[in-house]
Amino acid sequence: MTTRLRSAALTLTALALGALSTAQAVTFTIGYQKGGIPNILKARGTLDRYAAQGIDFRWVLFTAGPPLLEAANAGAVDFGSVGNAPGVFALAGGADLKYVGVTVNNSDTTEAVIVPKNSGIQKVSDLKGKRIGVARGSSAHAFLYSVLRSAGLTFKDVTVVPLLPPDARPAFENGSIDAWVIWDPFLTTALQGSGGRVLRDHTGLGRGDNYHLVPGSVLQNPEKKRALQVLLAELESAANWANVNRQTVINQFSDELGIPKSVLAVTVPKSVPFNIRPFRTSDLKPLQTLAVAFREAGVLPRDVPFGPQTYVTLPAFRAALPTLGLK
Repeated sequence: MTTRLRSAALTLTALALGALSTAQAVTFTIGYQKGGIPNILKARGTLDRYAAQGIDFRWVLFTAGPPLLEAANAGAVDFGSVGNAPGVFALAGGADLKYVGVTVNNSDTTEAVIVPKNSGIQKVSDLKGKRIGVARGSSAHAFLYSVLRSAGLTFKDVTVVPLLPPDARPAFENGSIDAWVIWDPFLTTALQGSGGRVLRDHTGLGRGDNYHLVPGSVLQNPEKKRALQVLLAELESAANWANVNRQTVINQFSDELGIPKSVLAVTVPKSVPFNIRPFRTSDLKPLQTLAVAFREAGVLPRDVPFGPQTYVTLPAFRAALPTLGLK
């Protein structure tokens, strides 16, 4: 090989290695909770193949939406899926987060107020003066507001005890709280394991959807944004797959999260059809309504003006995948 050819070969090799090094430097961290489409995608391992194409997807498990979005606002997480309230609380606190997707909730029973089996609390009005455990800023917090209002009560009529699920379960079982507002799979696990009973679910009160958010910086970084679009496309594919493979979802969730199959046999069918779509302007209304209600209840530090600055409508997720320059 001539000196000129050898030099050219070395140059091309260096350029290739440099490009590969740059590509592999893109890390995208996904915050997730037990259950839901992100968990299905993680269990399937679909995103692992993108490491060879320059996107290193990583996963971090959270017990609830509020701490997940706190991590996202701090830059430790690039994407998170939460209920309806966490995003409202995060934006009210000044977080730079954007809504990018919605998963429509199809069940009235994925969240409930539960009481001990032998409790004297028989109706919502009996909650007056009682201690109620709930994760502050979670979808359950928003649900509790609606439940109390349905009986002519407010947060001032009860003692709200802020507890994340791992701490709320023992408090519920040892009698430290009189009632617990919680979502699946923790809800069904508690009902099967502690003998609790449902006092009130979402029937007649409306359902809260689930939302997918990212830090604003993700949308400003071309490589991070591309990773986001890959993730959203794969989440949609995972949702479609899960709708026709329920038993496999149950098995994978049980193996991945250590949740009994008896619990998942109840919770998974509630989520069907699994779904995810781009965030639309019309999705702002229920969030704004919730923000106003919480502001009036005195639990938000300031008003949250929902508008173009709080969301982005990305192209249809799966349809956009072929345009991202990936194999």
